[in-house]
Amino acid sequence: MNSVVAHDYEAVYTTAAVIDESDRGRLWMRGRDRASLLHRLSTNHIARLQPGQGTLTVLTTPIGRMIDLLRVYALPDALLLETGPRHGGPILRHLRKNIFFNDQVTVADAGSELGQIGIYGPQAGEIVQALGLPMVAERYGIVAAQWGETPVLIARCEPLGGDGYTLYPPVAQTEALLAALVAAGAAPLNAETAEVVRIEHGYPRFGHEITLDYIPLEADLWRAVSFQKGCYVGQEIIARMESRGRIAKQLRGLRLTALPTIVPTPLTVDGKEVGVLTSAAHSPRYGLIGLAYVRSSYADDGTTVLVADQVANVCRLPFTAE
Repeated sequence: MNSVVAHDYEAVYTTAAVIDESDRGRLWMRGRDRASLLHRLSTNHIARLQPGQGTLTVLTTPIGRMIDLLRVYALPDALLLETGPRHGGPILRHLRKNIFFNDQVTVADAGSELGQIGIYGPQAGEIVQALGLPMVAERYGIVAAQWGETPVLIARCEPLGGDGYTLYPPVAQTEALLAALVAAGAAPLNAETAEVVRIEHGYPRFGHEITLDYIPLEADLWRAVSFQKGCYVGQEIIARMESRGRIAKQLRGLRLTALPTIVPTPLTVDGKEVGVLTSAAHSPRYGLIGLAYVRSSYADDGTTVLVADQVANVCRLPFTAE
């Protein structure tokens, strides 16, 4: 890592760092049946969300494969959905094509209206408060606030380095709000650094660990699945996997001896393919690391596999000091 990246990496773990996340998709769902539509298309219990609450949920295919992991926030008159990077358009079309003729639902792009800023680190909440904005107590909670004359939605998200917030300002004010957060003490976060920290935490990402090849339980997304709700697309496969306790493959960390030139790349043991490396990075804390789906019979801590003919050791997530 160069000195700039090293600075923002340390900020994530010691103070706070901020990054423009406007590459994520943002969608509005409105109308009487907005929650019931998403409830029947995804894994979590959307129908019980009250205004100000949020959750993670996975859009799945009829055989339980992952289309995308969504953050869902309930507002008084709408649901705000956050998709994977550059995936808003496909998810918008997916939702629209699943609206029944008697559903009172509209789905619209919110990305032209709302920007998106992530702020992470143990002092993220203090930086938010320094701008006169409220902290949010509940994970995936969301509140509407004002930054001067600018309306801003503030949500609590998954922590990186200790805490995490997502701010949704008007698009035209995103750059100014970013600058204000930096002036208040947050370090600008490089996209490369954010990817390193994501891998350290073991968070799956669309296009890497979140693809049509995998099922939410294999991605360790139990927190995004409700086993008490009614039927949804893909529910039978996921419920059967949970009830039988048979997960074919599991998301694990890998401690690598070299970074492969191509990702994804297979994992092998004695010439047999036992998984696939989906993300890799050089971590200042943990050295060469990666995320991989590993067959359950090879997923124990310390199992040795080969990645592009280089030795790697399987470990549980998130990464910790050896």
